[in-house]
Amino acid sequence: MPHNVFLHSALVQSTEIDHNKKRCVQEALKYYYIESTIALVVSFMINLFVTTVFARAFYGTKEASSIGLVNGGEYLQEKYGGGLVLILYIWAAGLLAAGQSSTITGTYAGQFIMGGFLNLRLKKWLRAPTTRSCAIIPTMIVALFFDTNEHSLDAVNEWLNVLQSIQILFALIPLLFLVSKKQVMGDFAFEPVLKTVASLVVVLVMVINGYVLVDFFASEAFYLVVPYQLLLQLMWDS
Repeated sequence: MPHNVFLHSALVQSTEIDHNKKRCVQEALKYYYIESTIALVVSFMINLFVTTVFARAFYGTKEASSIGLVNGGEYLQEKYGGGLVLILYIWAAGLLAAGQSSTITGTYAGQFIMGGFLNLRLKKWLRAPTTRSCAIIPTMIVALFFDTNEHSLDAVNEWLNVLQSIQILFALIPLLFLVSKKQVMGDFAFEPVLKTVASLVVVLVMVINGYVLVDFFASEAFYLVVPYQLLLQLMWDS
């Protein structure tokens, strides 16, 4: 998620250290590296488990096209539940945890962006609800005023993922540019080998996201064009 890239960068500044002492900076970077690695590995494993379970259970089946966030727990319950409702509670807890984690990290990232990029200084009691409202209010508007059946919710989720795949480049490319500059990072700037590896990773992300975008908009275009063609055919036949 693009806001998490900003958040991890901002958290490096959350601890007071003597930047004039190289040893202190190295020690701080070591612990930040450990912390962020643990967080990313845990996140990767959770996503891997979810993807693997659904792929193992439903890939290539007729149910695959109808499974979404709303009814995913029911399908898992039917497939693996064995008459117990434990699967449904696990699914519900997972969705709640994912939603809370995303909202909290979005709130923290918004606070750092307001204080850094936008130079908006607010008191803590006002800053938290302001940034959190940016995430909650649009969600509540969609839930209250739009058709929120399972297909529309999944469509909104797909569009959010597509938008984030576009935005991630606006976080990765400037980050790679900044950490490679001696004027910014000093002795801690990326070495040529590490810069090359990081650049290849960014290019790989761009290629994967590009494929996802092309595939998504091609399918969206299909669903937009076919009803239009059917309407023209009905008008012509009448």
